[in-house]
Amino acid sequence: MQLIDRFFYRFRQFLFAMSATMNETDWHFVKRYLNIEELALFQKLPDFEQKHSVTVAHKIEELIHGRHDVDERKAIKLGLLHDIGKIDGHLLLFQKSFLTIIRFFLHPLYDLLAYLGEDKKARRIFRKFYIHKHHGAIGAELLEKLGEDREIVICTRLHDFPEKCDNIYMELLGKADSTY
Repeated sequence: MQLIDRFFYRFRQFLFAMSATMNETDWHFVKRYLNIEELALFQKLPDFEQKHSVTVAHKIEELIHGRHDVDERKAIKLGLLHDIGKIDGHLLLFQKSFLTIIRFFLHPLYDLLAYLGEDKKARRIFRKFYIHKHHGAIGAELLEKLGEDREIVICTRLHDFPEKCDNIYMELLGKADSTY
């Protein structure tokens, strides 16, 4: 994606997140696919991340409509849980936006700050960078502890690096995750 396209995508994403709130229909949808332990994790996400995950899951639902080569439950659950590693970041929307801007324009600085946050006792700001950068791996560990399906764990771990995992679930997540 070209620089200007990427900027406008991120700007639309920010506007979506500013007004993102979960409603009763969203919660009904989430509860249809997540078990009690998964739901408890999901509820720890900020509202804008919850809404993003529901939007991704709905997009996956649209993409798989009429397909018989995809486990619908697994695919939708992946959409709902792919960002679950962000629960420990406690990022507010403006903080997430700041980290995203730093990652985009000052990638070496972003990497350094994330590295400084690797230790769980690191300063909170460094820890936020670390979690933002590594939320896929963090989420995969959480889901693995819950005994989640192996493909969901792998796709969660690698969802920011789709070129490293070539399967239908990663392909669906890649398409749907670009929907704010």
